[in-house]
Amino acid sequence: MGEPRVHPPIVLKVAAAVVISVALVACSQTSGTARGLVTSVEGDLQDVTSFFVLVEGDEIEFTPSPEGHYDFPLSHLREHQRTGEPVLVGWELVGSVRYALSLADG
Repeated sequence: MGEPRVHPPIVLKVAAAVVISVALVACSQTSGTARGLVTSVEGDLQDVTSFFVLVEGDEIEFTPSPEGHYDFPLSHLREHQRTGEPVLVGWELVGSVRYALSLADG
């Protein structure tokens, strides 16, 4: 006979199921609010075409919406990137693009 099989405790199985469920819900989300650190800003000094925010270990790309309501000029994102001050982004997913609808100091 071989060695006895070791079965993971039920707690580990339940925890794994919860993590998978949360990941599936997060992937299917089409709008929300994200708070995090600006890691990159794309575009020139006056025209920001996209920016990346580190949110809970994931780097998320946002594209400014033409109808967006921002508390400061988008070029100010570079200051946030430099200082490490967080931002708060209201967003909506349209197709494969995550549009920034609102932006504030976070």
